[in-house]
Amino acid sequence: MLSVFKDIFSESIADKKIRKNIKSYVFQSLLTFICVGLALMLHELFGGFIVASLGASSFIVFVTPHTNSSRSRNVIGGYICGAVAGILLSLLHEHIIGLEHNGLDYTLVLVCAAASALTTLFMVTTGLVHPPAAALAIGLAADKHGLVAAAAAIISVMILCAARRLLRKYLKNLV
Repeated sequence: MLSVFKDIFSESIADKKIRKNIKSYVFQSLLTFICVGLALMLHELFGGFIVASLGASSFIVFVTPHTNSSRSRNVIGGYICGAVAGILLSLLHEHIIGLEHNGLDYTLVLVCAAASALTTLFMVTTGLVHPPAAALAIGLAADKHGLVAAAAAIISVMILCAARRLLRKYLKNLV
């Protein structure tokens, strides 16, 4: 088992690309820390806490800044698709729960799966593809106060996109 870890880390650390661009790796990782930290503070202030998608989005925006998935149009547009789908399915779930009175909520599983599928449909039909937005939709579908969380998530990715835009000439695709 130790040899597996040795192989994994020796290939990564010995990679010439990493050694040659170590400043970019550190700089872009620090950007991720700063922007996600600001986004999480925003979530704390406004009460929503949909963060699973933000970690993945920050990785895409700062590790692969010159790819289609990290374009502001796709990031923000994808999040809007996820927010719309998540909120719609959350409202549907509230309506279904109002009709049911048992202790088990299998409908939540179906609603969350439907939110992810609806987001996928919205993204591929509009050309606004940003995969982490499907995670946002799942979180919002399960959230009873999704509007605030959706707004905070969209503002958060706008922060990510603004940082990427301002620092674009200093950013490199790291993978």
